[in-house]
Amino acid sequence: MALLTSPVARPAPAGPAALPAWPLLTLFYGLPVIWALGALQFAPTLLALFMLVLLVLRRSVVVPAPAWILAVFLLWAAAGSVQIEGLGSWLGFALRWVNIFSATVFFVYYYNAREHLDHRRVLRAAVAAWTTLVGLGCLALVIPEARLTTPVGLLLPEVLTANELVQDFVFPPLAEVQQPWGAPEPYNRPSAPFPYTNGWGSGFVILTPLVLAYLTTVRFRARHLLVVAGLTVSLVPAVATTNRGMFLGIGLAMGYVLVRWALQGRVLPALFGIAVAAAVAGWLVASGSVERILGRQQYSDSTGDRGELYTDTFLATLDSPLLGYGAPLLDETVGIHMGTQGYLWTLMFCYGFVGLGLFMAFLHGGTLATLRVRSSTGILVHAVPVAACVFFAYYGLDAVQFILICLSLAVLLRAQRYGEQL
Repeated sequence: MALLTSPVARPAPAGPAALPAWPLLTLFYGLPVIWALGALQFAPTLLALFMLVLLVLRRSVVVPAPAWILAVFLLWAAAGSVQIEGLGSWLGFALRWVNIFSATVFFVYYYNAREHLDHRRVLRAAVAAWTTLVGLGCLALVIPEARLTTPVGLLLPEVLTANELVQDFVFPPLAEVQQPWGAPEPYNRPSAPFPYTNGWGSGFVILTPLVLAYLTTVRFRARHLLVVAGLTVSLVPAVATTNRGMFLGIGLAMGYVLVRWALQGRVLPALFGIAVAAAVAGWLVASGSVERILGRQQYSDSTGDRGELYTDTFLATLDSPLLGYGAPLLDETVGIHMGTQGYLWTLMFCYGFVGLGLFMAFLHGGTLATLRVRSSTGILVHAVPVAACVFFAYYGLDAVQFILICLSLAVLLRAQRYGEQL
């Protein structure tokens, strides 16, 4: 007699492990603490390494095409490092490389963390980072010459902290205090939580559309009034930067949003936006802010110097068009390093035209690929890479700024692929 047995039910194979949100969000919510510790140049990489471990332990990971482009760029940049000489140049190369590596990991992590991360959580984190930026910008106007003595700075060996760039990273100033020859008084230009004022400006351009995007995701409550009040207050440190590139970037981002709304037939929001922009422009003129911003140009012809530097940078790159030079080099003509004063020129000079092309394939290609977004939230998020496609020609990109650009693209691409409501 055959022994009758019932089939044993086997458990279904486990799916991919859910990725927690906190490794990604820590950078933005913890920004003031990370800055005060002097760890802002290290924290993104440490968090990215932790996220990379979680991605490796996950059973399956989706890597979108733009991330592969960045991976190829990183390999190409590494190949160009054979051109580098000197400790300072190696430190700069390593910092630029790990910043892009970290942003790539943040990009892939968000794309795969669908269980615990959505665009609303990213936008709330952006509001926290923007609050830190504006708060420190206001503090910089009160004590502009203050500079932090941080735990990380005290732990690093003197051979590193003697480097001016490293010193600005680990003993960060609140502001750049500049008094060009002939200026009647110094210009106290907010920079914290970044080492330089241009970092503050690029952060402001990137974060402001994300803050406005956040407002479109929640019902009208007191938080709206707080954010609107914060936007008004933010004009004070923004004007103090006397940063023409920042106002150009903001104008480009907001102009793009208003044009998109108008093309969609959303006349009232577009008219309201134009009215707000006109009111801000009127205040800038009436308060003398425009005169002060343009006045710094009388004492410091940075535009003229940049034009000559850009020409020399392009001509020098023609002599090493494939791999570039690996790191910026001093231009004896203008006394400024070629490969600085704008990320486009850094990419071109350090990694050659191939490196520049790969980066533009990521940034410009990703921006075009997400152009179909139609919601107000999505258009405001899309304004970030749209503006970045232009301001990377005259702004450098630190880790936090590039991570925010990558996350903006990741939010749009993931929503587009999986049909997420944005």
